[in-house]
Amino acid sequence: MERLARLIEEDECSAKCEKYADELKKLSEEMDKTILCEFGPKFFKALADHNRLKILKMLAVREMCVCELNVALDISQGTISHHLKILQEAKLIKGRVKGKWNYYRVYNEQIDKFIKKSEQVLKNMQKT
Repeated sequence: MERLARLIEEDECSAKCEKYADELKKLSEEMDKTILCEFGPKFFKALADHNRLKILKMLAVREMCVCELNVALDISQGTISHHLKILQEAKLIKGRVKGKWNYYRVYNEQIDKFIKKSEQVLKNMQKT
């Protein structure tokens, strides 16, 4: 609280320290009620790996089995399975079994739209 009071004084802010602290706590509590707080960490963790992004982009093109991803990425089947598990837990992809083959695809068309929109945003950020 002392640090917050010093911040307010240094910025010559007219708000009282306790009132400002209450506003900050309220903002945090409101955030706790959002889906971002509940679901966000898994979602963003799933997107925080280069290979998972590649897998997601490939599965947005079409459904693929693990062996196809293995050939495309040139990483072990165990590593691919680990990445697929994280993507499934984040509800970005879903799988199905056909005989002894496991096939995966993006969870729904909203994920596909998200991937495309994210690429546009990143391209625009790159230009600035």
